[in-house]
Amino acid sequence: MPAETASIWNDREYLREEQYRDSSKLAARANLHGKYGRGDWFAWVAAQPTWPVEGRVLELGCGAGWFWASAAPHAPAGLELTLTDLSPGMVDEAVRRTRGLSRWPVEESRAADASALPFADASFDVVQALHMLYHLPSPAKGVDEILRVLRPGGLAVIATNGRDTMAELFALNAAVFGGAARDETIDAFSLESAEPILRERFAQVELRAYPDTLRITDPADVYGYHASSPPGDAATPDQAAALRRVIDEAFARGGGTLTVTKSVGVFLCRKAG
Repeated sequence: MPAETASIWNDREYLREEQYRDSSKLAARANLHGKYGRGDWFAWVAAQPTWPVEGRVLELGCGAGWFWASAAPHAPAGLELTLTDLSPGMVDEAVRRTRGLSRWPVEESRAADASALPFADASFDVVQALHMLYHLPSPAKGVDEILRVLRPGGLAVIATNGRDTMAELFALNAAVFGGAARDETIDAFSLESAEPILRERFAQVELRAYPDTLRITDPADVYGYHASSPPGDAATPDQAAALRRVIDEAFARGGGTLTVTKSVGVFLCRKAG
């Protein structure tokens, strides 16, 4: 991945106004996981914590609220939700989706920067941050904010990717656009780099891995994945044609299937009581 591409994922205005203005671009990438992988990521995450029977839950980077649409079998109805995202558009989608479930009251919703949360100390029993802390200028600052707003004994549910996750897809990007054949965006808060940050701050930290492999059979879905984010979303006609060509070649080498390995997990982090 070119250096300028990696850096744009930390550009707050780009994330808020372009990439995550609504869920359409994210959905193009999520499609690969739902269609060709296990497809139960949100339900699996919801099954990992021991949720309080009643309690206040803060979600950072709530996106379109997809998590809560899958969480009903695992998360008790007594939870009160506060939904935040850097993007007002995402917050609006999440609130509509979650309120439509008629299961959890949305106590509050707002656009908020996870680096400086607009909440008082010790306000929440659970804070959830799924695949978003690596977008912060300082992920450690985001973790400090999570710790600050958690009540004593509270739980943080934090998901991220491993350093080499989906390297097969990033190799296709690199073949056309140059740069590293892996996702450098997550380096500041990958499964490998996040663990020492979390262990320094929380009384207990447990990593639970989510084993999954994508076996993709339609090249168009891979092209849609790349076209949803930099650098593919700004490809010239020649670059777009080259990307389609290297994707088709990868499928030909795999006999019609592109196998993509994933490294994903969730940290369950308990604040000292």
